[in-house]
Amino acid sequence: MDFIKLESERLWFREYRMEDFYVFYDMLSNIENIKYRSSEPKNEDDVHGYIEWGINCANQKPCINYRYAVVLKDTGETIGSCELAFTDKDPAELAWELHRYYWKQGYGTEIGQTLLRLGFDILGLRRIIADCNTLNIGSYKIMEKIGMRREAHYIKYCRGNSALNYEWCDKYLYAILQEEYFAMRKRSFQ
Repeated sequence: MDFIKLESERLWFREYRMEDFYVFYDMLSNIENIKYRSSEPKNEDDVHGYIEWGINCANQKPCINYRYAVVLKDTGETIGSCELAFTDKDPAELAWELHRYYWKQGYGTEIGQTLLRLGFDILGLRRIIADCNTLNIGSYKIMEKIGMRREAHYIKYCRGNSALNYEWCDKYLYAILQEEYFAMRKRSFQ
């Protein structure tokens, strides 16, 4: 299947563009924005490579990594990115990155719901997973809000970045099955 553009109530989901550089650079080079990752802030070359990779993902035939720039419908401003990615061995995995100026405004939930819709309604997937550092309360609260269930708590799974003093960090794994998603949607319409 080819790359699929999406939209939600307040957001457009489109392919990456080089014009996204300044937003992505501000997001990925800022330690506050990426503090729950194991990687360090990105430099300009890293961000250019990241955008090129996202552009290439959208051009793959068939598309195996639905990587999106997330854009506000009202202003056309890029506020983050997200993906629904596939590997040979694992179920599809969803992820998102929001610029810190847009945290706690419901955008993460809207992104997660849209990616579940892509996975289950459009692509017909059986299972979708997501994970996060256990310190990232906002991230796992979004996963719970969109109907995902915590399946695992990995102890000292990976080292945090410099914002976490390179300490060993735990990780949560969340998942949702297609039938759980459809049952949840049916309940919300009753």
